Amino acid sequence: MNLSAVWLHVHLIVTHIPMLWAVFAFVLYYYGTIKKNGDIQKAALLGFAVTTAITWLVFRSGENAARYVAGLPLLSLDYLYEHEQWAEKTLWALYAAGAIAFLGIVKMWLKRQLHGIFFIFFSIVAIAAISLSAITSHVGAKIANPGVRQGSTLIKSPMYDEYKEKRKKSGTPLSDKTPVSNESAAKHAVATKPVPISDNESTTAPIKTAE
Repeated sequence: MNLSAVWLHVHLIVTHIPMLWAVFAFVLYYYGTIKKNGDIQKAALLGFAVTTAITWLVFRSGENAARYVAGLPLLSLDYLYEHEQWAEKTLWALYAAGAIAFLGIVKMWLKRQLHGIFFIFFSIVAIAAISLSAITSHVGAKIANPGVRQGSTLIKSPMYDEYKEKRKKSGTPLSDKTPVSNESAAKHAVATKPVPISDNESTTAPIKTAE
């Protein structure tokens, strides 16, 4: 495997972990607070603090992956840039939530009670961080998937039935496994903006071409 592609695989594997883990930890903390169970609260806050470390890995892997995918076909550089901007906001929001969670853990280990003001403040920051994570993931899906871009209309491909029959008869065609290289595409990278996809048009319209 090309070492440069490893970052892309790592990013795709870990990219949703912070958001899902943060949601789980927040719900667990809320449950522990209602039940007045300090052990559950500690576990939830620790989980949220660990999320910060995972978020750093997601962010770094995304930065490195972006260096190698910018020239791939159908990829939108506009959404790639927007995804990076939201990712940076998410990183700092989760850092803040992780820091608050760590302070809560320290207070509980010192046998100090967490007051209602801590729960309110932590909830606000945590919900903001989770929301930013969801937005970042949504924008990230648009980078290489025209079907989820604004204004897109998905229709059944007229070649699908033929493709399905071929798969039944002969398995996966060799052409399906043809490797994609972005070295030549990067020289003529096209930045695209989302346009509605109609029955007669299923690609995005280029707005500029890099010489």
